[in-house]
Amino acid sequence: MKTANFRLGAVSLALVLALTGCGESTSSSQGDGFNNGGDQGVVIDPTTFDEAQLVANLVDNVITPAYNLFYSQAVAQRAAIDAYCALEQQSIESSSEAALAAMDDAQTAWLDAMSAWQHIEVMQMGPLLDNNAELRNRIYSWPAISRCGVDQDVVYHQDGVINKDETRPYDITARTATRRGLFALQHVLFNEQYDHHCSVANEALADWNGRTVLDRKVARCEYAVTAADDVIVSAQELLDKWQGETGFAVQLKTAGEAGSQFENAHVALNHITDAMFYLTEMVKDKKLAEPIGILPNTCGTSACPEDVESVDAKSSLANIQANLLAFEALLVGNTYGAEAMLGFDDYLDEEQASATKERMLAAIAETKAAIAAIESDLGTALIENEEQVRDVHTKVKSITDELKNDFINELALELPTTSAGDND
Repeated sequence: MKTANFRLGAVSLALVLALTGCGESTSSSQGDGFNNGGDQGVVIDPTTFDEAQLVANLVDNVITPAYNLFYSQAVAQRAAIDAYCALEQQSIESSSEAALAAMDDAQTAWLDAMSAWQHIEVMQMGPLLDNNAELRNRIYSWPAISRCGVDQDVVYHQDGVINKDETRPYDITARTATRRGLFALQHVLFNEQYDHHCSVANEALADWNGRTVLDRKVARCEYAVTAADDVIVSAQELLDKWQGETGFAVQLKTAGEAGSQFENAHVALNHITDAMFYLTEMVKDKKLAEPIGILPNTCGTSACPEDVESVDAKSSLANIQANLLAFEALLVGNTYGAEAMLGFDDYLDEEQASATKERMLAAIAETKAAIAAIESDLGTALIENEEQVRDVHTKVKSITDELKNDFINELALELPTTSAGDND
């Protein structure tokens, strides 16, 4: 089985290469010091920092390349899955060298697509938030998941109807988010438990556990091709809603102008920083504190390896690393290793808050080192060296403490409503 490594991978390097151009600060009367950074747009203290230019750089040179890269990886994922599933059945059954190589390629393509998506997780704005994050959840529903639901849909897809009901033809686009997207693909590509995961088998699943492993692999493959196609459609929808003359990117970049939903560039920046709080609410708490047992989990309050984000592909640490790299890219205005561009770090310097910037950058570097020190997957580390995982959590918390306190205050931004009561 292919598992994720925790070094700077091909997808992150692709993001580095995708970024071109540079920016520098210019004088502006646009203000910071908003009243709690809210949407009122009342300027208390003007700043000479060009917030509009910062928004434009982040949109053009950090966020848009990430969205485009995910689409490319989704297309590559579909091709790799199709190549594996197109093999002769006897080749798959015998686990021939060709079949093993093709499965490895399919799993690698999924890991690359997931890495690209994990960058976007820290860039959820505009179309990814609309309709209660419907598009985001369709691509990746975690932490809402349903293994049983995916197992059911594998059979429904093969039968062409829902639970043997001829009046209900199967259509993946009409299925709930937990039965499609990247989590579902992880389940059918990596999970080695071929019996279904439902506590009670419905009519469609009645004979599933009695089928040969080959039959079940083929059914999973057939579903995987359709699910991968569905991810491409969703990735394209994201690009369509983000780019173009009427896309959300233009809404951000034209803040303060007629037709933009943002009253000014400061409010647009606040929309971007809201997305960065994914590091607090999801990485620190959901991906680390819960599995560790700092927050309640399915095991109570003890370490719970089954609660990590990626049980099957074992990419939990790689996901956190990608989240961290995306956060850093938004902070400094360019991806890891790329030419320096205009970022929040420059804004902090302008506002005489360089110490905050330095603390955040140091905490990011320390978190990278803490992740690199773990030589196993996250679930195994929780069993064999829980203190290493706790160290990663502590380091992430150092970043998020700066984010929700000095960073927000120095730039007169507003906390997201979901983080307002987070005092840990």
